[in-house]
Amino acid sequence: MTDGALTGTQADQTPERTGAPATERHSGPTVGTAADIVVGIDGSPGSAAALTWAVAEAGRRGLRVRAVLGSCADEQPAAVRRSADAIAGPHDEATLAFAASHLLHETIRAAPIPAGLEVLEEVVDAPGAEALLTAGRDAAMIVVGARGRGLLHRLRLGSVSTSVAVHSPVPVVVARLPRSGDAGEPDADGLAGAGPVADGRLSPTSAPGQGPPHRRPVVVGVDGSPNSLAALRWAAVTAALRGAPLHVIHSWLAAVPLPLAETSGEIVQALEGQARAVLDESIEQVLGPIPGGEPGEPAVLRLAAPAPGSGEIDVCRQLVPASATRALLEASHDADLLVVGARGRGGFAELLLGSVSHQTMLHSAAPVAIIRA
Repeated sequence: MTDGALTGTQADQTPERTGAPATERHSGPTVGTAADIVVGIDGSPGSAAALTWAVAEAGRRGLRVRAVLGSCADEQPAAVRRSADAIAGPHDEATLAFAASHLLHETIRAAPIPAGLEVLEEVVDAPGAEALLTAGRDAAMIVVGARGRGLLHRLRLGSVSTSVAVHSPVPVVVARLPRSGDAGEPDADGLAGAGPVADGRLSPTSAPGQGPPHRRPVVVGVDGSPNSLAALRWAAVTAALRGAPLHVIHSWLAAVPLPLAETSGEIVQALEGQARAVLDESIEQVLGPIPGGEPGEPAVLRLAAPAPGSGEIDVCRQLVPASATRALLEASHDADLLVVGARGRGGFAELLLGSVSHQTMLHSAAPVAIIRA
């Protein structure tokens, strides 16, 4: 058994059927460290996209990648079974173990891994979600893949990805397959072609900081809850590492009671003022005092990121008169990354993941990071 560590050059070595695999295999999941980005591999295009995302993020943060494949007698990824089918002989324990190790190694080998980046390969004798949750318990983050970009795939995110997102104590990123363009893609509410939300402050063509993909903003939703403040802090550091602008969104229209929906403008104005206070107070708690000006103005704020040495970031406040789900999904079309808290102030939905978090996982055009305080 090797130590499982691969660099960009070592990843070109392919294990032979009769030789030792280039992975570690454990009877139970091992526990990672804060120096690891743990990524789930199962042979699907979604997990390949997750690996690519994890490798890029590890390079920015100076971390290593632990690629984990969970496969046991009772539960194997479909790709492991297909790989075993191609090997002569019965599907015994040794054949399945080799098929899992070979699949993981070939996935790593096909990934764009720069020289010097450490990647550990680890096959765990446990179901996928259990393997990732234990391996990533103390990791910097866990990265999982979505099934695809079609409607059916989006409605079935995947039991492993969902379980990890619901139960992980560390940040979870749901990576996406590369997108060729967002202009014509519908979101969960069929908003493609619907134009900007309300007064245009969420339009991809008018948002400050728009640019080529490497300058797409990091978008984060806040509602004043502890998890949303944790999401804002994580998003700010992530934006600084990318040299990208940070768009901070607070939606408020959904909070207007139905009997007041067509009442006097004074009441609506008061509610908007309360929402503005939530937005500004959230930013001030995490990023410090902010200059004057109305949320959504074209000018961006230059604020210090909340981590030593992470520098400054351009911050755009966006107060959006729409539901949180609609506002964030619309913003995801121009985002490099969408960041949300695992729970907000959503009542029964808090017992699981939170309706906004769950909907963004399913339908966001950008990768989604889910953060817990």
